[in-house]
Amino acid sequence: MRLVRPAKSVLKNNKGAALLMALFTVTLIIFLAVEVSYDTAVEYRVASANYQRLKAYYAAKSGVELSLLRIQLYHTVYQSYKEQLQGQTQLLDLIWQFPFMWPPTTGQDLSRVSREEIQDTVKESFMDAQYMTQIESEGGKIDINDLASPSEALRLATRKQLSQLFENRLAADDDWAMDHRSLDINELINNIQDWVDEDDVGLNGGNESSNYPDAKSKYIPPNQPFKTLEELHMVKGLNDELFAIIAPQVTVYGLKGINVNYADKKVLLSIDPQLTNDIVDEALKRRNDPEIGPFKNNDDFNNFLSGQGVDMNKFNESKIPLYFDAEYNFRIKSIGQFGNSMREIIAIVYDFDTVKERLSKLMTSTTTTLEPAATGSPPPVTSSTTTTTLQQRTIGRPSVIYWHED
Repeated sequence: MRLVRPAKSVLKNNKGAALLMALFTVTLIIFLAVEVSYDTAVEYRVASANYQRLKAYYAAKSGVELSLLRIQLYHTVYQSYKEQLQGQTQLLDLIWQFPFMWPPTTGQDLSRVSREEIQDTVKESFMDAQYMTQIESEGGKIDINDLASPSEALRLATRKQLSQLFENRLAADDDWAMDHRSLDINELINNIQDWVDEDDVGLNGGNESSNYPDAKSKYIPPNQPFKTLEELHMVKGLNDELFAIIAPQVTVYGLKGINVNYADKKVLLSIDPQLTNDIVDEALKRRNDPEIGPFKNNDDFNNFLSGQGVDMNKFNESKIPLYFDAEYNFRIKSIGQFGNSMREIIAIVYDFDTVKERLSKLMTSTTTTLEPAATGSPPPVTSSTTTTTLQQRTIGRPSVIYWHED
């Protein structure tokens, strides 16, 4: 048999087809490899981000738990040693007042041995994330829910304080006053009170719901206490700028009055028009003096104001309840961080027994303080004098009534 060789052109065509198939196969493999690599990278980044967020969250939660421990420790030490401290109980505030962060910073003031001990502790810890916590007093703020208090004196006092906050801003900032010359403070506070009071009759006239014609719910306003401060944004006339004026000084978790030893300058100024910037600055200086300490009771505060030239016969005519004891209501802010992720947790600690006790006293007394007067001190300048001693508290885990995660 005679073999026939294929033509050279046929061989060349076969080689070209094989080359095309090889190129196509290589291209397909590269495409699949790129797709798989991209999908894997995306999944890794998503998983890594979720992992970092989870680590940051538990770091923030650890900060809250540590803060609750500090508050519990403060209550325990206060109840055990308040008599021995003899008016220097402000020293115990350091247990909860100073911010705390992990890992702790090692400043230049520390000795080399102390810095090495801290560094060794950090290395041995399983906590590889970071967190920073801060505890603030809620008792030194104005409770806007008191606008619907069963105590008429407390309702009127709260209105007066809110009004004073706006009036102080108008008096302190001429440009702001010019921009808000049409602001009706009384009408605005009426709208806030209509939001929380039980009836549906508007204090500015008409039905309360007529102020919210575009509301999708018939329960606007709800005629219930504010659940959060952010709810204030829904009140008619209270825009973001006005909200920023009062938000730092108000709360929805107050103690039915103002704790003078923890209130900030703006809240103290709202107690009475006679309290000027200079007088309040002196009060803050006296309150923070480690040798004298905070105000012990209403008599001590009145005597100080009298020495500053305040007419005590006209002071606090709104009968705002003033307190001078330990703090029981706190706001905890904890920020956790791991990698590029950051989580924030806000928690509110609230003492129901103390608030219930004080509200009960307000309903049966016209005094502006619920603190016992010091032995031998003159009676406070009030229409009547009532003293009470808060019951011994059962020491335990603080009650958290608000928890917000961001």
